Amino acid sequence: MKTRSPRLVIVSARAPFVSTASGIVRAPGGLISALLPLMRRSRGTWIATGADREACDTSELPFRVRTLSLPSEIRSAWYAGASNGALWPLSHGFVEMCRFRAEQARAYFEVCRAAADTAAEHAPPGGVVWVHDYQLALVPALLRARRPDLTIGFFWHIPWPPSESLRVLPWASELVEGVLGADLVGLHVPRYVRAFRDALDELGVAYANDGGSIVVPRGARHARIETWPIGVDVDGWASLGRDENVAAEAARITADLGGGRVLLAVDRMDYAKGIVERLEAFERLLERNADARERVTLVQIGVPSRETVPAYRELRQRIEATVGRIQGRFGGPRRKPVHLFARTFDSTELAAYYLAADAAIVTPKRDGMNLVAFEYVATRPRPNGRLLLSTTAGAADVLPEAHLVNPYDEEGLASAIEDVALAPETASDIARMAALKTRVSRLSVETWASGFLARLEQVTEERLPVRAEQTRLAASARVTRAR
Repeated sequence: MKTRSPRLVIVSARAPFVSTASGIVRAPGGLISALLPLMRRSRGTWIATGADREACDTSELPFRVRTLSLPSEIRSAWYAGASNGALWPLSHGFVEMCRFRAEQARAYFEVCRAAADTAAEHAPPGGVVWVHDYQLALVPALLRARRPDLTIGFFWHIPWPPSESLRVLPWASELVEGVLGADLVGLHVPRYVRAFRDALDELGVAYANDGGSIVVPRGARHARIETWPIGVDVDGWASLGRDENVAAEAARITADLGGGRVLLAVDRMDYAKGIVERLEAFERLLERNADARERVTLVQIGVPSRETVPAYRELRQRIEATVGRIQGRFGGPRRKPVHLFARTFDSTELAAYYLAADAAIVTPKRDGMNLVAFEYVATRPRPNGRLLLSTTAGAADVLPEAHLVNPYDEEGLASAIEDVALAPETASDIARMAALKTRVSRLSVETWASGFLARLEQVTEERLPVRAEQTRLAASARVTRAR
């Protein structure tokens, strides 16, 4: 991939490395996997705002990692408060769970200013800065004001909130203006782009439609809002799916579960994931279907999340209570219809469960994309298995061959789980999975990352003469400061 600047600056809430008992290791997640090769090639800088400073000793790497020095109370108010107590529920349709506190909003603005200052300091003249996600949505405009010579990209990784929901955010205008500081704004699917357009209408911001994208004039430049669906490390998951040791572990899992039909769900323990509703739908299936009581097992992997937040602690208690009730009603000495694992699984462990599962049940109430659906499809060597997917997940827009279900339809969800669990595999199922495998392979996370950056360079070509002068001035200012 070609960029004008030899250096790329990434700005994100999470650092690319974390400290563990065995030392510093790469942080989990497809985004980290996609961006690390780009950073190694560009020899740039990764700025992390919410990371553990001890996890960032990267002296042996060809790029730098910088973390912000923030007071713990500011970091908490920004991350747990404004980001995950306001923007997260707002974007996922849980307005009643939002908390808009002035001191948390001030912390959000302060952290975004600090991130913009740090990026302005480390970005070379005419460089490329890629800012990530809802925790840092103000950074593009703040950085633009400090360094107009830069090419700035921004990606919002969760659903963009509908205009009616966005209306309740006291600083909605500042949020949108912050995002519009970028040259290219990426959202996962077209309906999120349409929701962003609705926000512009709501705020009276002028724009033009250009095919499926939106162009917003901003002085001598414009911001372009486009659809960029993220994917997974397809080759990595496919390699795990072909690994003999992983296959042997999958066979052991199937045998340990009784050799019947295995359903798999993998989620963070978050209220947006619909875990309790999924368990209750499975319970209804067991109530009415004797065959399911004997033959079907649901494995729920639930990664603990934000357990310092009361709503998340309460959710975990509800999940555990629901599992306990199902076990009490339908379990026995040699039969457990539900297995709950409340811990993090590494990719090798997950791959074994993906191979063992006859169906993946991906039924969040709302999700920006949901990459578990992609991982399940990519891991399986043959086009078999079934994917049950919420219509309210972004993945449903790009994986239409999945078995789609409305997660709010209690009876419909139970019936859909019954279908994927018990119906015999048909030629149609094989064709569905083959089509899904083709789609997933075309949406690899590497293609997403390199394609977005190439497009970012392309959309800035229109202001090249202005940008060249801004770059000259930025370089001159750096020389002056050095003296």
